Amino acid sequence: MNRTKEKIYGILFGQAIGDALGLAAEGMSRDMVAATYPNGVNDYADIVQDEFRSRWLRGAWTDDTDQMLCVLDSLLDKGATDPYDIASRFLKWFHSGGQGVGRHTYNVLQMPQYEMYPYKAAEFVWRLSKKNNAPNGALMRTCILGIWDWQNAAAVRTNTECVCRLTHFDPRCVGSCVIATHIIDCELLGTPISEEAIIRIGTEYAPEIEKFVRLGFQPDLGKLHLDDRGTKGYTLRTLAAGLWAYNFGTDFRTALHAIIAEGGDTDTNGAVAGALMGARMGYRALPETWVTGLMNKELLEERIERLIRHPNVLNI
Repeated sequence: MNRTKEKIYGILFGQAIGDALGLAAEGMSRDMVAATYPNGVNDYADIVQDEFRSRWLRGAWTDDTDQMLCVLDSLLDKGATDPYDIASRFLKWFHSGGQGVGRHTYNVLQMPQYEMYPYKAAEFVWRLSKKNNAPNGALMRTCILGIWDWQNAAAVRTNTECVCRLTHFDPRCVGSCVIATHIIDCELLGTPISEEAIIRIGTEYAPEIEKFVRLGFQPDLGKLHLDDRGTKGYTLRTLAAGLWAYNFGTDFRTALHAIIAEGGDTDTNGAVAGALMGARMGYRALPETWVTGLMNKELLEERIERLIRHPNVLNI
């Protein structure tokens, strides 16, 4: 497996593993995670099967990766970023169960004529929140857009913006997604990444982004307050978690354990952190038991093999 293919496998399996294992502590406070999992979350079999978590089989990913696959399948079938096709796939997924869908995405997808006017629907829901709503539901699915057209940084950014705004119109959401895909693109290109460059990108979208980027570039994970009750699903808090894992995760297993132990929106924090660590470390760094224990592993492998043969990703 060459370097770029190894990274693509690492990104997409890293996302799915972070999502599936992160489900273990989804919605819990840091103290509750410690009480529920005194020995940590070491495998999918450790995931408690309470009323919430029992909706998924152990080792299954959640809506985070479901929606990423909606985007990936559209890219593969259409051969380009077709926002209306992606919106249609989101809606079909939503109406076929949409298990785990977040409140904000639910509100957007249930808007009349969403399929015809997705951007108008997303903007309307955002304005209805008085422009205060910036959840992480677009960030959780965005890693694929750092891979598609990876040899064209401008296209990566444009694609990311278009897909984010299908449900999440707030500039903080758009900026956080662009930062994530920029990092993935840089990893595939072999381009250096700096804190100041990331801040420059973020502040093009919203000034608040700088604070959370800086949190992700300092080593104390506790300062991120990932289980903050009022903002645990905030896109910038999840971005900071992903940046922290990318910058300070020396071992995939240990870093993901640390993210989950902090509580909060752990499946999404895990998905974003897993994708970014996978981009840096590659597929071989992922714990073998977490790969083999992942439900629908073969489905993900089949998608990745199709992806790496596509002209928009080829030449690897």
